[in-house]
Amino acid sequence: MDEREYSLMEHLGELRKRLGYALVGVALVAMAAFAISGQLLEWLRAPMEQMLREAHGTSAKFVVIAPAEYIVCQLKASFVAGLFIASPWVLYQVWLFIAPGLYAHEQRYASWFVWAGAVCFCGGAAFAYFAVFPTMFRFFVESLPPDIAMTPSVSDHFSFTLKMLIAFGVVFETPVVTVILSLAGIIDPAKLGQYRKYVVVVAFIVGAVLTPSPDALSQLLLAGPLLALYELGVLVSRVVVKLKGTPLARSAGAPATSAPAVSAGGEEPP
Repeated sequence: MDEREYSLMEHLGELRKRLGYALVGVALVAMAAFAISGQLLEWLRAPMEQMLREAHGTSAKFVVIAPAEYIVCQLKASFVAGLFIASPWVLYQVWLFIAPGLYAHEQRYASWFVWAGAVCFCGGAAFAYFAVFPTMFRFFVESLPPDIAMTPSVSDHFSFTLKMLIAFGVVFETPVVTVILSLAGIIDPAKLGQYRKYVVVVAFIVGAVLTPSPDALSQLLLAGPLLALYELGVLVSRVVVKLKGTPLARSAGAPATSAPAVSAGGEEPP
């Protein structure tokens, strides 16, 4: 642990440095991903396109309502692809920012944090694409009256799907954060179950804030996995802490000191 006192400006400078490194890594990967941005957009378009064809036949299609709309979507898709592919690098920069405040026995979890966090982040996006999108888009299409055909804008659709992918990626980080905080002794996993009723409320608030659509279905599809991930994080934290013994309290790195003995007269012995 770095015991030197850091000023606010030094903390902000270090934060800016780590954010800069993270953005450079994402930008480099995004530039490479632009070469396949067309395929990425076809991949993102597939779930909605399938629902539209089932409802309206082969005539269903997307539309472009602005000259630069498609190229902007390509840039957005490239950036999001760079964010997911470079997520280990981004999480490593996050760890380097918080590492000076940790003891040596806490810093050894860097590799676990980086790779588990990256897997959960990408896993959240995969869950959204394969499990949430088909159900959600089918609901959107089938809820329309028979005399109304959906012809979505390319920009609106891709902005919606990209935001949903990122939102689910962030939510799936819940178990990793819970385990890391438990290992560091910041939270006690044995007491997390007591806050379950508050977590339910927070989960639906988070679902309302993170989902780009105001419909209740999108919020439920995000809040439900968040609650399940919270329970998973609590379970894994309890198992890990039980295997490790007591939580790795931040004071564990400092030598234990005993309180001075006090005589019956209330004075410390010489």
